[in-house]
Amino acid sequence: FITERSKEKIEVLKLESKTRSAQRNGFIYSSGFLLILLLTSIYFYRQKLKTNRIIASQKRELEEISATKDQLFSIISHDLRSSVNAFRQNSEELSITISSKNRERIENQLSKNKELADSTYSLLDNLLNWALLQTNRILFIPESVSLAHLCDQVAYNFSAMMSEKKITFSNALTPNSFAFVDQESIKIVLRNLLDNAIKFTPENGKITISEINSTHNGFTFCIEDSGKGISQELIKKMDSSTSVILDRSSLNTSGSGLGLQLCKSMIQKNRGILLIESEEGNGTRIKISLPKSA
Repeated sequence: FITERSKEKIEVLKLESKTRSAQRNGFIYSSGFLLILLLTSIYFYRQKLKTNRIIASQKRELEEISATKDQLFSIISHDLRSSVNAFRQNSEELSITISSKNRERIENQLSKNKELADSTYSLLDNLLNWALLQTNRILFIPESVSLAHLCDQVAYNFSAMMSEKKITFSNALTPNSFAFVDQESIKIVLRNLLDNAIKFTPENGKITISEINSTHNGFTFCIEDSGKGISQELIKKMDSSTSVILDRSSLNTSGSGLGLQLCKSMIQKNRGILLIESEEGNGTRIKISLPKSA
């Protein structure tokens, strides 16, 4: 009798043990399943957040591109159209003047046509470079460049314009004025800055390129003119503006401000800084700092 009851107890204990084991295994499996479910949910939640951030970033980029496109089309429709229209009207007047054989007037109109052609070409060149910069199609290849030599090269192309206005030009950079930059983009910057300096400097004025500071890490130089200068209000707008192109209503002179904004972007791409110091009636100083090494 005792043996039978012992056997029954043993069987009950075995059954209870199996039940507890089954419950424990069930709990472990359930916990594992819930953990996998939780980790999967967290993973997909993070992926969703990441996707939302990418979408938001792409949306901002598209909005910026759209705003830039609108601004560029505004420049094309206004500034470029105005230049081409003025060129066309002046050409029509020139054809009439030629028939009258008024030599002095013909020369004046030819000179005006050349100015219009140069201005239109400059605008087109800036538009093209800006479009390439915005779409990352400008290849920047930094190398050690002599800024003195580069300034002489660019200034040579403007020698006729400076001679016509009797502007005294001086490049005081020394032969060891080297910077580690993309040569072609710096040429674009120098062309724009010298073109503006000549445009707004009166006859018998002067333009000077000089060294400000040179260290192991960087080189700073200045392009200074004796022109009519820029208002402090406009300088603040150029420094604080998040817009690619200045609002035309903020400009006291004709133009879109595209050239100067292009210069700032090109200098930033070369890991440099461009600062404007000016006072109305007292000329303008453009300071440019560039790195000496990669």
